[in-house]
Amino acid sequence: MATSPQRRQKQLAKKKVKRKAMVSAKKMVDKFGGLFSQAAFKNVPIYECLAPSELFELGIGTVVIARKMPNGDIGVSFFMLDVFCLGVKNAFFAEFTLQEYRQKLWELGEHESMQTISPACARKLIEDCAVYAKNLGFSPVPDYTKAKMVFGDTKADECPEDFEFGKDGKPLYVIGPFDTPEKSKKILKQLDKTCGQGEFHYVTGVEPFDEEKEFKT
Repeated sequence: MATSPQRRQKQLAKKKVKRKAMVSAKKMVDKFGGLFSQAAFKNVPIYECLAPSELFELGIGTVVIARKMPNGDIGVSFFMLDVFCLGVKNAFFAEFTLQEYRQKLWELGEHESMQTISPACARKLIEDCAVYAKNLGFSPVPDYTKAKMVFGDTKADECPEDFEFGKDGKPLYVIGPFDTPEKSKKILKQLDKTCGQGEFHYVTGVEPFDEEKEFKT
């Protein structure tokens, strides 16, 4: 039976709306690595969480939160933390095959001694570090907003540990190899403003590790 022009137009209109919705959803998926809200991660099981065993001795290191995605891949966020001063220095979320993920961990293990940490403590460590730096006047990197979606519904208040930031009770700014004189001057000026003279420390000539290599995907 032939379809009337009016009915045909309605069918085309419905298909157009459906296509538009599918394209919009795909853009969201592409933008956020498969999931587009923190709430969506609550049904994605934690695969593992890792943190450097010497994080508070060295002052800088990478915290890893990984989840097992529905397709079998590993959805993981890496957070580079400066627990002495600057907070979340770098962060990104990505999806890897299990083999690719293990390769990333192997590369990470070349200069960091990683140990298992509970999901609650991983989230608390990252968020508390960000708050500490924020109170000094330093905001997390923009990609932190995307990377922290991996927290899902993990509750930081379930972590029994308390983390102490800074060094010997005061912020310690470690001037790294990628900090230009202009950047260092700006950071020191901010510390002087928020802490006051003599209420923070800084050291030069320290090279924790190559941030560019560390966060190459």
